[in-house]
Amino acid sequence: MIKSYPTESKLNAKQAQSLLSKLMYSIEGIADCRLDTHTQDIVVDLLPEADEATIDETINDLMEKESYNRIIGSRIYTQSEGKALPRIVEKQPIEELFAADGSVRRGLAVTLFQQLDRILQQLAIRHDAQLRSYPSMIPLATLQKCSYIPTFPQNIHMVSEFPHRLQDLNKVRETGDLEAVSRLSSYALSPAVCFHCYAELSNKRLSNPLLLTARGTCYRHEAVWRVGKHRMNEFSMREIVLFGDSTFIEEKRKQLMESAWALFEALGLRGRIETASDPFYFSEESGKGQIQLMGKMKYELIVDTEDNGSFSIASFNNMEDSLCKPFEVLNDADKPMHSGCVAFGIDRWIYALLSRYGGEYTKWPNKTKELLERPLEDRMNSVGI
Repeated sequence: MIKSYPTESKLNAKQAQSLLSKLMYSIEGIADCRLDTHTQDIVVDLLPEADEATIDETINDLMEKESYNRIIGSRIYTQSEGKALPRIVEKQPIEELFAADGSVRRGLAVTLFQQLDRILQQLAIRHDAQLRSYPSMIPLATLQKCSYIPTFPQNIHMVSEFPHRLQDLNKVRETGDLEAVSRLSSYALSPAVCFHCYAELSNKRLSNPLLLTARGTCYRHEAVWRVGKHRMNEFSMREIVLFGDSTFIEEKRKQLMESAWALFEALGLRGRIETASDPFYFSEESGKGQIQLMGKMKYELIVDTEDNGSFSIASFNNMEDSLCKPFEVLNDADKPMHSGCVAFGIDRWIYALLSRYGGEYTKWPNKTKELLERPLEDRMNSVGI
């Protein structure tokens, strides 16, 4: 059953879009949830088992809260110039290489992952980043210290375990009742790489600026009906985490934005870098997102594709001292350092390239292939990264 919820006279267009972003994580028993751009109605596809009364109550409650939020738009930092790139006819399908549900990558998609991460790692090293590697699980205490769980509860994948007790392990074997025996562990699946960096530097003093880079597998709890193509529950990120004073963070972030844009254009992609905000779940915290937008604390690199819409493939964040303070990452004057984070969604870069050029690598532009295949130093010098 499809049901519409009018927002006209209740919410403006930006408020309606903000409501939708929260609603996606607020109701279960649905197959889709979208905004009708013509009527501004929220349209929900209900599954047979859906609790319609609860869904009605949730939507009306969120709509009431969203009506009090003042929302500003994004501002462009840079964008592709000139005419749109010529459409590539007879592109080979990419589903065999990049399964839409994220379950498998094959052939060219695997090769692109290796090539792109080498480029991004070298980009980080050229900006004096030190290499790191971190696990996929992260202590809940670390996420609590940076206030991630109460701020973004919709994203968390918790980790459960069976107690090391003979009676409980026998129950698992004999009954198969996993929920009755399992308990939460002290870990979650890591939603981002950067939090590990703060944990590593916790209670340390830094005399000089420091950059760290790591690639990790990240996990976000997405609504089942949203998973696919560029949006996954499990994905790979290459992050560059910056520590220094406020001037250093802003200057280095801008340099990294310029390097990422140079790579983006050299690969033949089109889009823009624009101000953005984090997906704060609770309406009461929406003001934080507006502060990010007004203060240009977060930028995103948005790629435009012909067939698969527009989506973010990188972000550039200035955290000021908001994370160094709780982790007590201090300078020589015992003051909290400032920090920033640049994050590249490697799987999204792959999907963007495959969406642009198709699944047959031999038909890709020579300039793009040369950039991907060239030795690292030559590759970086050729595009000024």
